[in-house]
Amino acid sequence: MNSYFLPGGLILAFIVSWFAPETGTSLQQMGLIPWMVVTIFLINGYQTQLNEIPLSGKLWTTALIAVVINLLLSPFLGLLTASLLALPAGAAIGLIVTATVPSTLSSGIVMTHLAGGDGVKALFLTILLNLLGVFTIPFILPVVLENVGTIDLSPWPLLKQLLIIVLTPFVIGMLARRLLQVSPKHGLIRYLPSTCVIATVWMSVSASSETLKEISLLLIGMIILGSILLHTVLLLLCLGSRALNHPERGEWIALMFTASQKTLPVAVGVLAALNQPIGVALVACILFHFLQLFVDSILAARLARVSRQAA
Repeated sequence: MNSYFLPGGLILAFIVSWFAPETGTSLQQMGLIPWMVVTIFLINGYQTQLNEIPLSGKLWTTALIAVVINLLLSPFLGLLTASLLALPAGAAIGLIVTATVPSTLSSGIVMTHLAGGDGVKALFLTILLNLLGVFTIPFILPVVLENVGTIDLSPWPLLKQLLIIVLTPFVIGMLARRLLQVSPKHGLIRYLPSTCVIATVWMSVSASSETLKEISLLLIGMIILGSILLHTVLLLLCLGSRALNHPERGEWIALMFTASQKTLPVAVGVLAALNQPIGVALVACILFHFLQLFVDSILAARLARVSRQAA
């Protein structure tokens, strides 16, 4: 059920936002979206156990490669993709913001497990990318968006925002685990982050419903093409990095599924911080999220078959 909860919830959020946007719009105007992101990272911190991670061997080299691909190269690849496809400003902003944010909070780890990779190392890479992303996004995103020509963005307010809604709740969540006796696998804790993502999309889409109704099928097709192209290039970079590092199989699978994926909650939080209509940009973020899960689920299944045949 957990694997279908988020995709199903996102589809439901779109339907409700499309036909009855009033409630979601009111909640968005109350400023609840940042609190959704805070809750997600609070729970993510609570679920994290750093003592399970083997910080040795080639893992640090793999981590450096993940940072370069996921946080440093990806934003410029997003800009290149948007430019090649001549995407309009809203769609370009969405694709670029998606390319700039760090790895998914759970999907990359799940895909790594399914493919027969090292889930513990995937957890380490996910945590590292999300914590470093707090500091890379505010300084890289303004440089990249400058080329779109629509936004004048100062890095310092964005850095402050990410410190407040990402890093601080993550640390508080880790500390809370030492005090509370609630299992991190409790049903409420497992489903609360996904529920917050769904609620965030519901509020954001509701507030931009009029803009969304004007999006053409051609533009949606271009966003889909751009999303698949960007994700494929990131996967190929991860695959090609094996020539530099030669990690064991479980580790490079963890690298591939974490460094190529992008997190939806942070992307939505960053869009909300831009203080402008985000309808089309939000669609780009959500389409990328769906497509990366679709592509990676197929890839994970294929890698799992190869592992079984080799065993």
